[in-house]
Amino acid sequence: MVTSEELLKSDIELSNTDNWLIDNWFPIGHRGIDVAPEGGCKTTLGCWWSVCIAANVQIFGHWVAGGPVLMIDEETPEADLTKQLDRFSMGLGYHDHTELPITLLCKNGFRFGRKTELDRVLSVIHDLKPKFIRLDSYIAMLPAGRQGRSENDSGSGIAARDDLNRMLDASPGCNILLAAHSPKPVAQWGIKEYGTAAMQELVRGHGSLVGEACDTGFAIKKLSEYPKPLQFAIVTKARRVAVPMSSEIVYVEMKEERYGEGWARLEQVPPIPTPPSGIARELFHLFSDGAPHSEHEITKRSSLHTKKENRLGIEELLANKFILKHKEPFTYRLNPNYKTDVNPDYLKQL
Repeated sequence: MVTSEELLKSDIELSNTDNWLIDNWFPIGHRGIDVAPEGGCKTTLGCWWSVCIAANVQIFGHWVAGGPVLMIDEETPEADLTKQLDRFSMGLGYHDHTELPITLLCKNGFRFGRKTELDRVLSVIHDLKPKFIRLDSYIAMLPAGRQGRSENDSGSGIAARDDLNRMLDASPGCNILLAAHSPKPVAQWGIKEYGTAAMQELVRGHGSLVGEACDTGFAIKKLSEYPKPLQFAIVTKARRVAVPMSSEIVYVEMKEERYGEGWARLEQVPPIPTPPSGIARELFHLFSDGAPHSEHEITKRSSLHTKKENRLGIEELLANKFILKHKEPFTYRLNPNYKTDVNPDYLKQL
């Protein structure tokens, strides 16, 4: 099921981990945000990182500074969360997650900017001294009622920043990863758009969350799911400290005993051919008439997307040889040989 090499644990001889929770990827003492559209693998990634850090096991080949983990979840039903943690723990050779130093605070009513609720969490953090705190999710942790805040409120990001800093102060050398949602259009983006987008474009709501609360961002792009194996890509968006992994895209696949049951683990895999983006699919229908189309015309006919998004869709179709540059500048036409020139899997998904 899992080899001894896969279970190789960090040791104190690797001084690099003195500065990193996840070596060369997530600096110690940082507030991170993982972002994806709904159903985009945020909970899956958060559970895997939690289990690996608690078990002191490498994450995708990177050493970790292992230790206790605190998970504060206001979104996921506790039964679903514990099942995911149990399956990943089994994937590392444990019976379930209770054999690991993982503490769950699930649906306990934590909200940003509310002192009483923060004090309860700080009391747990003082006792536990976690190395990793996982919060899921930002939108579920915004207060409602008379003191309510929305994700479009500039004060929400400041309230989150202040509370996250208090948590870090309560456990020096700790890291926080906060799950955030992307706007719906991001689900249609391709991997290149993820790579070029600013973090503020990827996170739904007011940009203050990124500007105030985020040191390092991890954008998640789901690539496949059942009946295929679950696959996704992670794009790192560092803001305040240089992170070597910002120059790489990590491709991940879930290995499991059987779909939805038994042991499971996440493994890094070679780059996966990415499916067409939603924008490329829309432009595909436009170019299918065989006529040349200018960027100006495309912008008018695809008004729901930005000029940048349309440009990325064009570049994607060019790179995959579905369209060619026309003799007129900034004008493109269908490749007459696209049926043989385009990768069959890519073409099938268009």
